Amino acid sequence: MRTIKTQLALAAFALLPALSQAAPEEFTIEPGHTYPSFETAHMGLSFWRGKFDKSSGKIWLDRAAKTGKLDITIDVTSVNFGLAMMDTQAKGEHFFDVEKYPTATYHSDSITFEGDVPVAANGQLTLRGITKPVPLKIVHFKCMMHPMFKREICGADARAEFDRREFGMTRDIVPTDPNVRLSIQVEALRGAELPPMPTPEMLLKMQSPPGVAPKS
Repeated sequence: MRTIKTQLALAAFALLPALSQAAPEEFTIEPGHTYPSFETAHMGLSFWRGKFDKSSGKIWLDRAAKTGKLDITIDVTSVNFGLAMMDTQAKGEHFFDVEKYPTATYHSDSITFEGDVPVAANGQLTLRGITKPVPLKIVHFKCMMHPMFKREICGADARAEFDRREFGMTRDIVPTDPNVRLSIQVEALRGAELPPMPTPEMLLKMQSPPGVAPKS
């Protein structure tokens, strides 16, 4: 009996390091403060600059092990150049072809840290049904307690660049500059679910000085 107890104790002791390691922390992207934008050359004449109005996803950070992963989904139908004609062209078959491919995704199982700060993600972009490696460079990262939601929020600014010909977008290409440059502003709240988001009316009321009614 003593031998069995001793073996069980040794087994439990061996598990202690694994049990003591903190689990990866899950963050949910806050779409109201996340802004994927991009630019690409147009026939050598000018640059098209647009953004996507709808995105969602999860980020997991293991700050003790200095690693992490992320899964992002972009609603490509929400592409927005601020010009209706350009939006229509971008949604067509020569570009994003949103009828066949309404979403784009980015998945990474590898986040690189320098010290305590993530500085890069090595992942795969799926666009127009084609998956290619596209590394992300994280140029800014900060976490803090959110003053409204009373939970941790992390924000980052990430950059990436890829050749759009690799994803089947060859129309109006500039051979000397075929790349798309991405800039991704993202904020994510810790937890598996987002709390109820404030309405525009609530935000306006919060921003009004005490005793001053918000403008209608």
